[in-house]
Amino acid sequence: MKGVVYCADVIARYGSKYVVVERLSSLPGLAFPGGKQERFADDVPERLSVTVVREFREETGLELAVTGVLGTYAEPGRDPRGEYVSTVFIGIASGIVSDEEGKTEVRLLDEEEMLDSEFIIDHGKMLRDYLASQ
Repeated sequence: MKGVVYCADVIARYGSKYVVVERLSSLPGLAFPGGKQERFADDVPERLSVTVVREFREETGLELAVTGVLGTYAEPGRDPRGEYVSTVFIGIASGIVSDEEGKTEVRLLDEEEMLDSEFIIDHGKMLRDYLASQ
């Protein structure tokens, strides 16, 4: 059995819009940018605050200034790929949008467009929790 996979996702503003990605490969669909925590050669895990900035840049081409943490999502069965625990950050994006070729397409949506969208896994819950916290 695989162990727990730790991830970092982010709800990031880009001007008056929010940055979301359309995942094209494993587990396709609309999601907040993010990904798995890396481990170094000595098995020391990457800090999640570093993971979220790295993954955000890889998936969107944008820079990220983290401004807060929304929470951690660890409900058993939340992800069909296995036992994934995600810490969700809040941030501000800057730079020029660039898709991660073959893996993601960046979408810039306003609040209403996000509420009208269907997200993968529990990213819709993340969105509702974020909006309730504002």
